[in-house]
Amino acid sequence: MDKVLVKQLIFHGSWLVFPVIVWLCWRLARGRRRWFASVALATCLLFAWARFVEPQLIRVKETTLAGTGGQARIVLVSDVHLGVYKDPRFLGRVVERINAVQADAVVIAGDFTYEPQEDALPRMFAPLARLKMPVYAVLGNHDQQAPGPDIDHALREALAAHGVQVIEGRSIDLPRFRLAGLGDRWAHRDDAGFLRAAPASLPTLVLTHNPDSAIQLDQTDARLVLAGHTHGGQIRIPWLYRHAIPSRYGFDRGEQWLQTPRGRVRVYTTVGLGEIGLPMRLFNPPTIDVLDLRP
Repeated sequence: MDKVLVKQLIFHGSWLVFPVIVWLCWRLARGRRRWFASVALATCLLFAWARFVEPQLIRVKETTLAGTGGQARIVLVSDVHLGVYKDPRFLGRVVERINAVQADAVVIAGDFTYEPQEDALPRMFAPLARLKMPVYAVLGNHDQQAPGPDIDHALREALAAHGVQVIEGRSIDLPRFRLAGLGDRWAHRDDAGFLRAAPASLPTLVLTHNPDSAIQLDQTDARLVLAGHTHGGQIRIPWLYRHAIPSRYGFDRGEQWLQTPRGRVRVYTTVGLGEIGLPMRLFNPPTIDVLDLRP
């Protein structure tokens, strides 16, 4: 069976939980096997929250990070995954929340898509044109490598048309930082050699999709690495969620330090905005990170 069709069946078939909830409420009212009906009802209500409520929440989380070498306010988002589960209306809500924040720039750490129709990309990402601050981005594994499809070229064109600068393999100077972009690690596009080929007088922020890309860096290359990819486990069931995080070096969410062959590197990983696999989130709502960087 076509994998996109399977995901659509899961997405739309999950609405059947509501008649089940009604039936379980009726069972409780009739007083039959109350213990069974109570447990089943609680399970269904938790499922309904994780499927229909939490994925539509948008949390704005502010974090102060001192010792970055410069001062700026950066909005970090990632893993929007427009396609099967998320649509442009959700992205429009994200844009509205970002525009309400005072910041110097928006950085997007890849995985814009999830099984999209290639000809729909310009329309899907049109809300990004409404952002009121500069926007910089890299692509992720769902954009340019299996489990793809590989829509690298078409996506870059769509993003550029809406004012988003893709900065993979190059750097730009912001007022107080150099911002550098690394491509996706699974697609073997995260070579950081260009950072050392052109040292900067400004402290460097590295934007990448996969936090595991930090393994090749040191503090001379990057004072801070900004990443996504992990979803923070997405369905954050204690102890179990860690087994679902696709990180070789134990990245989860928030600020972490990684010991690399070249030294210790500081990494901040956002939980992202969208979903893959199951269209659910639990104890881990879609998040816009606002990073207040201090010297």
